[in-house]
Amino acid sequence: MRIGKIFKNAITSYVTVLVVLVLLPVFLVTNDISVLQGIIESMNK
Repeated sequence: MRIGKIFKNAITSYVTVLVVLVLLPVFLVTNDISVLQGIIESMNK
C-alpha cells in the first residue's frame, strides 16, 4: 500500500515537471511574440 502511494506521488510529480517544461517555452514564446508586436506597433506610430 505504501509503495503504491510513493509510486503515485512519483508519477504526479513527474507529470507536473513535464507540464511545466512544456508550458514554460510556450509562455516564453508568446511573451516574445507580444514583445515583438509591441516593438512593431511603437515603430509604426
